[in-house]
Amino acid sequence: MIRQRLFRYAVYRNMFLSFVLLTAAMIALVTVVLFMMFSWSTAKEVGKISESMLKQNSAVSSVIRDQVYNVGNLLLSDKEIVGALLDKGNDPVKQYGVFGTLRRIQSTYPFIHSIGIYNGSNNTYLNTKGITKEQEKELLEEINSKNTSYFHLFPRRISAANSSNQSEDVITFVLLPSYYSPVNSKGAIVINMSTSTIQKLIGGYRNEATDSLYVIDDSGTIITHSDHARFMEDVSQESYVQSILSSAAESGYFTRSIDGRKSVVTYVKSKEMNWTFISVSQYQNLLFNMQALRTTALILALACFAVSIFLSIWLTHHAYNPIRHLLDKMSAIPKMKGNRRQINEFAILDTTYAEMTERMRSMESEAFAARQAHVLQLLNGGDETAFRRLAGEGRGPYFLAAALLLDSQDGSPGGEDEGLQSYSCATVARAAQQMLEPEGASVAAVGEGIVAIILPIKQNRPPIGAVGMLEELQSEIFRTLRVSVTVGIGTAAQTYDGLRESFDYAQSCFRQRFFEGKGRLFHCDPVIATEKKRSDAQYPDKREKRIIEAIKLQQRDKLEKEIDLWIKEIRDCTYHEAMFFINQFIGGLYKQLNVHMVKNRESAELFLRFTRRITRFQTLMETADALKELALRLCSLSEESGAVRHAEVVDFIQMYVRKHYARPDMSLEQVAGEVKLSRSYVGKLFKAHCELSFNDYLNAVRLEKARELLASTEDSVQSISEQVGILNTTYFYTLFKKHYQISPAQFRSQHALEKKMAQ
Repeated sequence: MIRQRLFRYAVYRNMFLSFVLLTAAMIALVTVVLFMMFSWSTAKEVGKISESMLKQNSAVSSVIRDQVYNVGNLLLSDKEIVGALLDKGNDPVKQYGVFGTLRRIQSTYPFIHSIGIYNGSNNTYLNTKGITKEQEKELLEEINSKNTSYFHLFPRRISAANSSNQSEDVITFVLLPSYYSPVNSKGAIVINMSTSTIQKLIGGYRNEATDSLYVIDDSGTIITHSDHARFMEDVSQESYVQSILSSAAESGYFTRSIDGRKSVVTYVKSKEMNWTFISVSQYQNLLFNMQALRTTALILALACFAVSIFLSIWLTHHAYNPIRHLLDKMSAIPKMKGNRRQINEFAILDTTYAEMTERMRSMESEAFAARQAHVLQLLNGGDETAFRRLAGEGRGPYFLAAALLLDSQDGSPGGEDEGLQSYSCATVARAAQQMLEPEGASVAAVGEGIVAIILPIKQNRPPIGAVGMLEELQSEIFRTLRVSVTVGIGTAAQTYDGLRESFDYAQSCFRQRFFEGKGRLFHCDPVIATEKKRSDAQYPDKREKRIIEAIKLQQRDKLEKEIDLWIKEIRDCTYHEAMFFINQFIGGLYKQLNVHMVKNRESAELFLRFTRRITRFQTLMETADALKELALRLCSLSEESGAVRHAEVVDFIQMYVRKHYARPDMSLEQVAGEVKLSRSYVGKLFKAHCELSFNDYLNAVRLEKARELLASTEDSVQSISEQVGILNTTYFYTLFKKHYQISPAQFRSQHALEKKMAQ
């Protein structure tokens, strides 16, 4: 039976395969994640162990440095050694005594390969291994060229004393006693340490997982390596070495591909010797039983997969039963039992339910269309017959008319185009009908973005429940359709004429939206709805004059504030009064500003575009934003006309200051008189263009000239202060030090020193 269902029924087969693939994917994912976590944890532990081992190794550098300093101090405390460094002659007897002393000291420190004494005055070199001066020629030349510190380090290869064909790898420590003492500046103590000795010191901490352990200096040159052939190799170009040298951390570990193999790199930096201890371990060597782990994980995964096959069969059989029972009740299945072709159960169910849904939608659309036609007949010139049919349904005896007005979805004046608005209106009407149908409501789209609702009620005033229901409808439409609607509620009506009047009241509420904003719910008040003219409504002409003045002076902050206050003064007017005042305001701006603009044509087009849009603004806030945008654009046009003149004035002031800076009476008042403008206006204009005050600019010019005089003349500071127009020398000192962070005398001394060093 299971085999027959797998081959014949597509849904059964898909369910079985889905269960199998799901369980297989989960098993594979869990196995891989566990294996990766185990390997990552192992690499982390090895990295920490290697880091701890290298930190112990880094102590070797401190020991080596201390021992080298001890040997140096011991040699410098010996009279024969000091005499050999200072001897200008070439006495063989003294050299023999020095040689014996060196051999005795070397025997005390078995880690030392050889010790050498170089006297630059008589050009002699003694070495405990018998290495000659000619063999050490390159080292001695480098010693003569360096005297910048007491301690120097050279990894190098030296020739054996008895054979020039053999060489040894050593780390040479050069001590220059003359750096701290009056000993001959060309004298030096050379201490050679075999790299094999250092490798033995650090190799004792090496673990089995480490493939290579070595030390590099701060330039990336290998000082000692577990592979002796790599001594003095430059590895600074290796990416992992560059990462280590550029890292600010004193120790750490990371994974990196080296020679095509994933490896764990651990490092510890030694501050005493500028050495970096590095260990490299191949990733595959960290897990010694890696293959066994992989095999075990694979066997467990296969076993779990076999169990999942049986589990998938059981789950598929039980999950498929509801679909099978549903198919048995359909007439199409028995007809197919006689043949052997495959069956797609979902296709059968989809076809059946599509036919049923289409029939239901057809019936629903016909009922909705009939209801809409009924509402339109009631509200658009019908007769009392339609109202009596509505009242005969027994839902009354009173009826409440409400109207939904679609707000602009994009926030622009006028909302969407006509086609989109018609579609949105029909969608909102259908959604409202579905939500309010249990309450006996009738809904219809009556055009121009308005949806009418007729709701039966039990009393002659709108109940709280009906208001809450419309608020919920408003929220649900916005949540599901992302359409904002403004709701207007009329009065309760018991007659046909009263119902039509109630709908007119509901639509009159939309005028309140202009003042209070979109997406709100308004109750109808017949007194407000008639919009009787107010006798005390006055146009705020004083506020208009302040706005025009702010535009001319380019006072943008004040401009926006004044427009907000102008809008506030017309907020209490009726809708028609507000629109009249807005038109009057635009006319006043055009009359006062258009003739003063440099670009009259552009400003005229701004006014023309605004007047075309003015009737499309849905709220007073939209109107205020558009007025601010228009005023700021007019402000920019006005600013363009004065920008050239302002730049010329500032350029003249700067040239005048640079020419007459030496005048002690130089001031803002004087400069303002030169350009025939007021002092305060010139000060604001100069600061706006130069981003610093006139006095700060004058002081900067004077201090710049003073610095030139201090550098090029021997005049006194008082004289230079007077030459640049500052008669108070103390004030000049204060300004100079505040501006340049040094005093005039310090500046002159510093400049003289720099000039002398440059020569």
